[in-house]
Amino acid sequence: TLLVSPTAPLPQPNWVTHNQMGHYEIERTIGKGNFAVVKLATHIITKAKVAIKIVDKTQLDDENLKKIFREVQIMKLLKHPHIIRLYQVMETERMIYLVTEYASGGEIFGKGCACCGFPFYYCLCLLACVSGSC
Repeated sequence: TLLVSPTAPLPQPNWVTHNQMGHYEIERTIGKGNFAVVKLATHIITKAKVAIKIVDKTQLDDENLKKIFREVQIMKLLKHPHIIRLYQVMETERMIYLVTEYASGGEIFGKGCACCGFPFYYCLCLLACVSGSC
């Protein structure tokens, strides 16, 4: 016999509550996508603002899940003043939580690159190709 319905939501780990996640107090949603939501949060001790990208793994196919893990691998390697920094990764059976530096300027993909004026997404693609990540 089943103890839990297959459609019942999985219980959250004890470090995730409605307004707190580990050492971070969740303030509000600052972005949404097809498989993820981004929350603004504050570290409880240091009071530093962070962005937490919450990815629902159950909504991803194998290819997109591999892309998320690749994103994490790349972000762990990057340490540059013009690139958002990845601070912490937490994972449960159902979710991935990416704690990153918070950039208060908002979405950058519609803006031009400061150094050349090209669309920012074009510069990111070019950078990925030059670095061998394409």
